Amino acid sequence: MISFGLFETFGAGLLILGFGYLLSKLRIFSVLCLPAAVLGGVFALSVLVLFSHFFELKISFDESLKESFLLAFFASLGLGFSIDFSKKSNFSKNFFIFLGLCAFIMVLQNLLGITIISLFDKQKELGLIAGSISLSGSFGMGAFWSEVLKTEPHNITNALDISIACATFGALFGSVLGAPLGAFLIEKFVLKEENSRFESKEKSPSQKELGNELGNALVLFFSKKELKNTIISVLLLAFCVLCASVIKLFISLPAIIFALIFALILRVLCYFFGLTLAHKNLALLGNFCLALFLALALMSIDLKALLDIGLPLFVLLCLELVLMLFFVFFITFRVLGRDYEAALLSSAQCGLCLGATPIALANLEKLELRFFSSKSALAILCLSGVFFIDFINVLVIWLFLSFL
Repeated sequence: MISFGLFETFGAGLLILGFGYLLSKLRIFSVLCLPAAVLGGVFALSVLVLFSHFFELKISFDESLKESFLLAFFASLGLGFSIDFSKKSNFSKNFFIFLGLCAFIMVLQNLLGITIISLFDKQKELGLIAGSISLSGSFGMGAFWSEVLKTEPHNITNALDISIACATFGALFGSVLGAPLGAFLIEKFVLKEENSRFESKEKSPSQKELGNELGNALVLFFSKKELKNTIISVLLLAFCVLCASVIKLFISLPAIIFALIFALILRVLCYFFGLTLAHKNLALLGNFCLALFLALALMSIDLKALLDIGLPLFVLLCLELVLMLFFVFFITFRVLGRDYEAALLSSAQCGLCLGATPIALANLEKLELRFFSSKSALAILCLSGVFFIDFINVLVIWLFLSFL
């Protein structure tokens, strides 16, 4: 057993992210739009599994950095929020449609789970664990409801182990399938049929100015012109992360909510006092933090728990995956209008309702790097994933449990 400390884990994360970046340059992965963090994380996970199986060597990582990276990413979103965009944009319709579609897929996930588990003559509550509890709710929601399902009248003593395995399955496939599905929708239904509509679209800053070259990114980050604004932005980012971490100790809510709220408040104050922030550098730093979070999260996945899940639950999870892909392709994309934003949100929903908000954001970011940015899609996903999805999921799960 080898345990990596804080700095060793950070170094390993950087190496994995760098290797994933090199893999993403290969044509097969570039076409599939797989994020570098996912490629590097899955590769590292495969190596760790081989070491564990053939050499009986297990490596553990210090996970204390993961949440900080995630908080920094959401704080960068809040600090980089465009006030002008918030005044001019008209995304409320798609926002409520997207929320409704997410609620609908949660209901379908639980209905499918209860139906399939009943065929195997198992407890119906297991269908909920392998449904929206672990898929749309991910690890946090799974841990919360596992404590409920351990008690009377459910008595599922291994609920936590099952939820972790199911959430692992969802996170893995939400990461791997989300961006390729979005790229397929864009190329098949949007770019080929409506190519002219994109000629005047502005490419994302990462593509247009930073490109994919690390040297250019570092030049921009440390340029004299932006240095003062960058220092102020980084200090505000650190302040948001610190405040969110402290408040989480007293209020039992996800810390990312507080990070985003503090960042939005500071963004509004900066706007009214005329303080300029380094928005491009914030986006660069935020995306880097998200990539590190995903790389560390994926290489820490316990595949043994996934392999020990049992045949009925494995069959159910495979069917849940098919349901998600069918729903995104035939319902979400079409209901949202079959346009570019609909393709982005379809890819995001695949990550959101199979894994978690960071996975959905990574899918969205990868598509924006290859094609074009969409502030509206990003705003819809952030508002949905951070503030509303978990509350809707709790309501859906509670309703199902009340009828079982």
